[in-house]
Amino acid sequence: MAYTAPVEAGFVMLFARSVGDTDPVYGDQLAAGTGEQLVTPPTFVRALDHFDPTSRTRPSLPTLSPDFGGSPNMVHAEQHFEYLAPFRAGEQVVVEAFEGRTWTKNGRSGRLDFSETVTEYRRSDGDVLVRARKVSVRTISQDADA
Repeated sequence: MAYTAPVEAGFVMLFARSVGDTDPVYGDQLAAGTGEQLVTPPTFVRALDHFDPTSRTRPSLPTLSPDFGGSPNMVHAEQHFEYLAPFRAGEQVVVEAFEGRTWTKNGRSGRLDFSETVTEYRRSDGDVLVRARKVSVRTISQDADA
């Protein structure tokens, strides 16, 4: 499911502050006009998840759901970002995630199932700004395979 997220200089500055980045450029660009190029912290795209109505990381009220907090046999193993073009003030970014590769390896205590999720952050004209790749690992114990 795709969703749209706004990009504005104040949001970039607040994200930078939240991760302890004190570079003054984030405050200096608060006066950026619509369409002006913005400098963003490397992991800024993760903040755009807050606009995804289906995100498990979006702030919400606590729940007693059995899957709240993730799965005991699934871990986030890797995160990669490919930066292709800069963000611009005032633009609406279209964010879409899709399944990537899957593969299996044998570990010391059983099988490891790897899955990749690719998320693309695009301008409204379709140009890709950032491509993010997340790798998750699910452990399958040897007992479960028996």
